[in-house]
Amino acid sequence: MGINTDLALEAYTNEAKIKKLDGADICESYDDDARLKITEINVTSEYAAKRLGKPIGKYITLESEEDFAEYSPCAGARKAAVCSALKSVCGDADGLTLFAGLGNRRITPDSLGPLAADRIFATRHIKRLAKDIDCSELGESAVSAAGVMAQTGLESAELLSALCEKFRPARVIVCDALACSEPSHMGRTIQISASGIAPGSGVENSRAEISQRTLGAPVTAIGVPTVSRLMCDDERFGGLMITPKTVDKLVMFASQLISGGVNAFLHPSLSDEEIESLVM
Repeated sequence: MGINTDLALEAYTNEAKIKKLDGADICESYDDDARLKITEINVTSEYAAKRLGKPIGKYITLESEEDFAEYSPCAGARKAAVCSALKSVCGDADGLTLFAGLGNRRITPDSLGPLAADRIFATRHIKRLAKDIDCSELGESAVSAAGVMAQTGLESAELLSALCEKFRPARVIVCDALACSEPSHMGRTIQISASGIAPGSGVENSRAEISQRTLGAPVTAIGVPTVSRLMCDDERFGGLMITPKTVDKLVMFASQLISGGVNAFLHPSLSDEEIESLVM
């Protein structure tokens, strides 16, 4: 059975065991304050992209030795690490940013995106309508969490394409639950990439691609693995997916971590406490 993963880190590691991979550079560091190992993989050639099964682009992975399902005293530093990774991938936050929470909030392992969207501070309406308020310190952001095709009859890519055509955002940040091949990465890994996303690809339910090519705006994808395929020789169980017992706590804490990092990126002049008081 081939490797099933949304993580560029796992795909790279799997390929590196076979041969040196030209066209893919890797750099590793450690954030002591956040207690996170940071791995940056730059895929620069079509050959490497084909071998990895990942589009050309930058992939940043933040790895923790602790589950995101548990409270951590490093939460603030970890949000800062997510913010720093977003800056590395997106550049600045000028112009309108459209945040899209992908997934089905009724299915716990797939609810990461909608839960993160609930905590993003949307400001587009404020900057347009609150003429008597000084909004110069606010970034401009809008949020979408429309659900999945089984609920709406529409592809997420179709909805986002329509929004991008109407509002012309400077960038799109999409958040989705991911799949990994190594169970130890579940709930302990955040991936941020500059190449967009094909929702469901890690669980062989791939939907339409969401990328700069399809939306006309740069797309950054961020997510945490919440499921992994059960690797078993018994063909009766070959298609089973596993998820952590504490997946409800995982998506709650991980969505807070991601939304905190995104809010810090979008509104750098505001503190975490100020944003928390403003999110409806």
